[in-house]
Amino acid sequence: MDHYRLKQFVDWVLQQSDCSIGDSGSESEELGRRIKEMWRGSLQESRIEKLTQEDTPRIYITSNLSTAGKLKVSLSKAGQRQESIVYSLEDFYAVGPLRHIDQQQYETERYMWMMNHMGYDHYYSNGLHHIAAMKPILENIPDHKLITIWAGSNAHDYTFSRLVLHLLRGVKAEIRILNPEEEYKRLLALNLLPVVDKELDHTVLHQLQTEDVSQLIQRIQGNLLSEEDRARYASEWRDISGRSEMLRVLIEGKLLFLAEDAYDSVIMEVIHEQCNLLHRVEDKYIHNEEYVSAGLLIDPILERYPELMSAHLISYRFRSLIANKKLEFVGVPNETHQYYLKPAKV
Repeated sequence: MDHYRLKQFVDWVLQQSDCSIGDSGSESEELGRRIKEMWRGSLQESRIEKLTQEDTPRIYITSNLSTAGKLKVSLSKAGQRQESIVYSLEDFYAVGPLRHIDQQQYETERYMWMMNHMGYDHYYSNGLHHIAAMKPILENIPDHKLITIWAGSNAHDYTFSRLVLHLLRGVKAEIRILNPEEEYKRLLALNLLPVVDKELDHTVLHQLQTEDVSQLIQRIQGNLLSEEDRARYASEWRDISGRSEMLRVLIEGKLLFLAEDAYDSVIMEVIHEQCNLLHRVEDKYIHNEEYVSAGLLIDPILERYPELMSAHLISYRFRSLIANKKLEFVGVPNETHQYYLKPAKV
């Protein structure tokens, strides 16, 4: 059986196991649970075994699957893919509860909060990138490996890097942190990179092309962390995760802890401004000559307040403002292309 057919078969078995687990009290539920447990155990053993291989000395840890995918392609272009392992956690740590999320019960509670508030449901399809799945992998990294954490200049990556250092606190391997945005900016200033597309903001990680990232990999190692640095990062995680505020933003290098609705008033200001400019908007984004597409409002808000980072976060605030009767809507307030908004009449 070829690799693709084998994967299809395993996926089918796991899907059937999920269905059986919902059949409370039955033999099929117990069988489904055992299959899932055996699969998770075997997968974890396989991932830990891969860590011990001598031909993969480099380990990269990223804060999302998108960056991990770009990094893998870039490593291939740099000729380093075969000697590197790339791991990632899939979450958005700028929002939501963080207390004790290195324990599976609390991580599950966090995912439920994110699903109910932010509308994230993809977490449950990315189980390999949950903390519960990654924690035993990270804790078993051998001493001879070289670990590089990729973390940019935003609240999500700031929090992510502290979490990872907390999870790695018992690991003796060398650890470096590489801020790709800052390092790329520095290389540009020194004219050490090829001609780039001036239309792109090359200090923003998601706009870096794989060729750009490949240049970083070959030229930059990142900042080596001392024992004191590592302890400080881990301690900062404990402080951050102990806070009760649900919104975190990074302003001039400082992490601020805010209430969820802290930006609601300025979001409303932007919406008022955009609704006053409806005569400049294409008809397809307008409803009944007074409502504007919610999707069209995302970019102006993020351009003015980039620290908010996420369209999902803005959409969550739209729904809260609707619930608080600050906004009126037409359509289904789920995906932003599905509904239209206008400020409520006072």
